[in-house]
Amino acid sequence: MTNAHDADPVDALQRVDLNLLVTFDVLARTGSVTRAAQHLGVTQSAVSHALRRLRAELDDPLLVRAGGGMALTARAEALQVPLRAALVAVGRALAPARFDPATARRHFRLTSPDLFDLLVLPALVARVAAEAPGVDLTVVPRPPPYDAALDAGELDLAVVPVGVLAEEPGPALVRRTVLGGTYRCYLRRAHPALERPLDLDAYVALPHLLVSPTGAGAGLVDRLLAGVGRQRRVALRVPTFAVAAQVAARTDLVLTAPDSLARA
Repeated sequence: MTNAHDADPVDALQRVDLNLLVTFDVLARTGSVTRAAQHLGVTQSAVSHALRRLRAELDDPLLVRAGGGMALTARAEALQVPLRAALVAVGRALAPARFDPATARRHFRLTSPDLFDLLVLPALVARVAAEAPGVDLTVVPRPPPYDAALDAGELDLAVVPVGVLAEEPGPALVRRTVLGGTYRCYLRRAHPALERPLDLDAYVALPHLLVSPTGAGAGLVDRLLAGVGRQRRVALRVPTFAVAAQVAARTDLVLTAPDSLARA
């Protein structure tokens, strides 16, 4: 006799139409029968029928009306991420074994800091147009965590500063260093602080500007300062380096940023 806990989880799929799971995945991400139908290229009635069947199979409402849209039940929320990751894994397994840029017809989603976009995107777009004319790119603003989004296929690439991702990415993720360098202080021309050497005491005494896409949390510099028992005052947080550079050029705030900002 086989214990229920020892049963092969794949056996449970025999009673479920996998197309229903694909429909649920789209419904969970769009929160709308109309948008799900448009995404899947089917009628709204087909999506509604699929949802009714899946509700019966799982004995749960899955999505319920809330305000002007639909909300996930607790069971649906628990199902969404692992199901999405499983569907992505199956899709990748069925994809052609070899990626040929010249003939590929794909859409890649990436998230990256605006400094990376300023430095790299123009050359990247030109290279993609020349070597992979059927490939489209979308840069999306997305806060961390990134690991789950990459696992679930919501992102294909995340370009992030050192220390944002976990030290050991999951087995399905690959990590590479794409840009290096050091940090510099950026001050406006004729800033009063430039009249004398900018040592650590003078540095922490100045008001600072921090690039923080989420608007919260400590930056890399703040963590390093804390390690030596020092602290600075962050007078302004902005979401992008482009804005930060303009503000620093017109105020007495100090911006500490990668040296590549000077090239951008």
